[in-house]
Amino acid sequence: MRFRRPKNLDYRETVRFHGHDGPFLALGYRLGKFLTKQLKPKGIMGLYITAKLRKQKPYTCLLDGLQCSTFATLGKGNIRVSDVAGELIMINVKAGERVLRCTITERARDICFTAEDLERAARRILRMPIAELWQIQK
Repeated sequence: MRFRRPKNLDYRETVRFHGHDGPFLALGYRLGKFLTKQLKPKGIMGLYITAKLRKQKPYTCLLDGLQCSTFATLGKGNIRVSDVAGELIMINVKAGERVLRCTITERARDICFTAEDLERAARRILRMPIAELWQIQK
């Protein structure tokens, strides 16, 4: 069975899905919005994402942001997660023959790990240019 690509969730709906606001959620959401705009996936299986990050909170909050903004999901199997040590966060994305490799920037990492107010940090991330959040290689 093939489904048309549904409407993307907005950020408010993403926060509701996740349960609270925060910088890692915003970071994943921003990356997902960028990826869907750049790669233009067709259908709900149009993106395949491999996330390399520490499999613990708050790192994994990023996955909910990605799921809500890309329609790639852990349940459908088009998001896979590899556990890594340290603060490395790397996202590899494939759409057809196109592949992007995304690595969190030092600036984004600093915002996420020094946030005293999670909502304020999330708002800051939502306003920043994607290039200040992610190093993206083709």
